[in-house]
Amino acid sequence: MKKWILCSVVALLWFKLAGQGQAETFIKEAQDFLKTKEYKQAILSLQDAINDINMMVAKQVADSLPAEINGLKAEGEAEVSAAALGMIGGGMQIIKRYRNETKTENDAEVQIMANSPMLATLNMYLTNPTMLGPGYKSVRVGSNRAIAKTDMQDDGNGNKTRSTEIQIPLGQTLITIRLNGFATEQDELAFATKLKLEKIKEALGE
Repeated sequence: MKKWILCSVVALLWFKLAGQGQAETFIKEAQDFLKTKEYKQAILSLQDAINDINMMVAKQVADSLPAEINGLKAEGEAEVSAAALGMIGGGMQIIKRYRNETKTENDAEVQIMANSPMLATLNMYLTNPTMLGPGYKSVRVGSNRAIAKTDMQDDGNGNKTRSTEIQIPLGQTLITIRLNGFATEQDELAFATKLKLEKIKEALGE
C-alpha cells in the first residue's frame, strides 16, 4: 500500500506540471482524497486526470497530421479517444482518413494507438524478419523500420487494385496505415513518409 501511495504522489507531482483544463480539477480532487486517506478515490481521480491529459496529447498529435498527402485529402477531423490504463499509464487512439477526390478507389486510413498489445510482437518480427509470415515484409518508412503486407483486391470486373497495411512501431505507440488503390509500393511508402513521423514522435514524447 505504501508503494501504491508513493506512486500516486509521484504521479500527482508530474501531472501538476503537465496538466491543464479539467485535469487540474481532478488532481486537486486526488490531493484532497489523499489528505483524508481515501486512497481508492484518489486513485480514481488520478485516472480521470490521466485520461484528460491523454486526450490533450491525442488532440495535439491529431492536429500535427497533414491535411493533404500526395493528392489525398483528409476527410474531416480525426477521430480521437483516450483512456487511462492502470494507475499511471494511459492509452489513446487517433484515426484519420484520406481520399483521392478524382480517384475514389485510392484512399488511406492512419491509426495511431498508444500502448498497443501488438508492439511486442512487431518488434520481435523486426528483430528477426525470418519469422514474418507469408506476404509480410520488412520495409523502411524514412528512418523507421516497419512491416508491410500487400494483397491484390478484385473488384469483380477483372480489375485488381493494391491493398496494403503498413505497421510502424514508435516506442510505446503503433502507427497502422491502410492504403488502397496505390500504384506501387514506392507510392505507398511515400505517403507514409509524408506523415512526418518525427513530428508525431515529438508530440507523443517518444
